[in-house]
Amino acid sequence: MSSARGASHRGAAARISVVIPVFRSADYIAACVESVAAQHRPVHEVVLVDDCGGDDSIAIAEAVLTSCGVASTVVRLPANRGIGGARNAGMSAVSGDLVWFLDSDDLAHPAFTATMVEAMITHDADFVACGTEFIDEDETPLGAVDVGPSEPAIAGPRFAQLLVDGKVKAYAGARLFRREVLSDAPWDARRAYEDMAATARMSLRANVVAIVGSPLLRYRQRPSSVSNSVSPNSVALFEMGEDMAGLIDRIAEPARRRPVARNFAYREVLIPAAHIAMRADHAGLGDDPVVAALMTGARRRSSLSDVVPLLADRQFRSAVFAAGIVLTPNLYSRILRRRPDRV
Repeated sequence: MSSARGASHRGAAARISVVIPVFRSADYIAACVESVAAQHRPVHEVVLVDDCGGDDSIAIAEAVLTSCGVASTVVRLPANRGIGGARNAGMSAVSGDLVWFLDSDDLAHPAFTATMVEAMITHDADFVACGTEFIDEDETPLGAVDVGPSEPAIAGPRFAQLLVDGKVKAYAGARLFRREVLSDAPWDARRAYEDMAATARMSLRANVVAIVGSPLLRYRQRPSSVSNSVSPNSVALFEMGEDMAGLIDRIAEPARRRPVARNFAYREVLIPAAHIAMRADHAGLGDDPVVAALMTGARRRSSLSDVVPLLADRQFRSAVFAAGIVLTPNLYSRILRRRPDRV
């Protein structure tokens, strides 16, 4: 899958721009940008997007990058836009040939840029996806690693199929993109769950996606993250699900569109929505209107008629959820309280 294109300015001599949205990251931003500055293949520039967090995160990042001799630019937003909107704003200041979107609380292995560019050149890829290691707030490994598919390179639509099947994750920081595969505003502007549909669209535009199985991104899991806690942004789960339902019509084979959409909805939307709501209720936040909206939305979109098809597709966890959330939601909630990692 190689060609002369890989030896051009988009390959061996390509300049890498890193876009980092920054919002109340004072406890993590120094380690994040230090990991960028420590890359074996130096980056061309870092674009810091000030998303109006009101703390000294930007000043910390600038000081670290200056001390490391890494060029940086700050894009200051007039109001908070959320991570997707901040990434899009950062695109206006990008001058590199390759773009890396790194979240301000995540870290990268020093070999990230060198390994990703090598894979891009080798396979003449439009973007490269690497594995992910999960760490806690203190950077302690959690023992979980996502490595993705075993093939060294696959077609973009095939990557989109793996995404909707749950075989690859939509972590922006675990990607390196050619600038031309991105639009001027590639990320969804919603304030949460902005990665999934955007990654699917990018995959559909890509001819080739290179795969690096090594976990070169260190993804920090925090209790306060949007996927673990209730906020007004939590209900964006349902909007993401609706966006993906439309994209699945372009991704899945016609005979598989309905089951793929059903499996995706339970795995990525309904179960997470209900679990966020139930855990918030367990913590005494049951009166929060967002909790009610999440539970109502999850129950309304679930159906007993889905149980048998889910079982036939070996989606056992989703089948148990569908039956439990419809018939005995209180019992399901009590089981979740006792066995949070297994329901």
